[in-house]
Amino acid sequence: MKEKIALVTGGTSGIGREIVKQLLKEECFVFVNYGHSEELMYEAKKEFKEISERFKCLKADVSNEYEVLEMFNKIKEKFGKLDYVINNAGTNIDSFIEDLNIDGFRKILNVNLVGKVIVTKFAVPLLKKSEYPCIINIASRLGTKPCVEASAYCASEAGVINFTKASALEFAKYNIRVNTVSPGLTNTPLAMMGWTEKEIEEQKNNNPLGRIGEVNDIANVVLFLLSEKASYINGENINVNGGSLLK
Repeated sequence: MKEKIALVTGGTSGIGREIVKQLLKEECFVFVNYGHSEELMYEAKKEFKEISERFKCLKADVSNEYEVLEMFNKIKEKFGKLDYVINNAGTNIDSFIEDLNIDGFRKILNVNLVGKVIVTKFAVPLLKKSEYPCIINIASRLGTKPCVEASAYCASEAGVINFTKASALEFAKYNIRVNTVSPGLTNTPLAMMGWTEKEIEEQKNNNPLGRIGEVNDIANVVLFLLSEKASYINGENINVNGGSLLK
């Protein structure tokens, strides 16, 4: 993967942060997008510098078309192309349907689904200039098997999975592969928010492999899908969940 140029949205925490770290170890230049937290950005920046100087942090709310366009203008000015886009940015607000705040519902859809659409739209012209272009959309097991108290999140992730398939069909003529990676419950700050230790243990016990996911479990699959070894995989949704969808 030497000399490849990548963009990772939501790249300063959780799964995105691990993907950035692995790409840096593969000697990619990585544009690290973040939406709001300057504190997380500085923490991540310090960690990334221990691996490589080949990265640049770019602030942009992925649900804001103007900010995303400005971000891509900066990428275009520096390199004029992209090889990889990892659409990872996401958010969630737990709520039962009867108690929904509709603005909150829209926010989740805007970040998790519409944000990936916006980033993809502006990425394609730069990806066309790559020899082996690839887009990876990070969704969730809940896009396939929904749960209670997360209707907005479930709906957005199901949308991401189908948007990936539509993108794969549309961009195949440009040799741009598009795939989804859908993690199960993974040990990240966002995913663990609100869970008690007892509930986490129950989740582990209910998983066929007896544990929850770690960020490297997801990042390893992303790196494989970006590689030439996955050159015939397109439009797929790869579930990485220890078998939790089997139960």
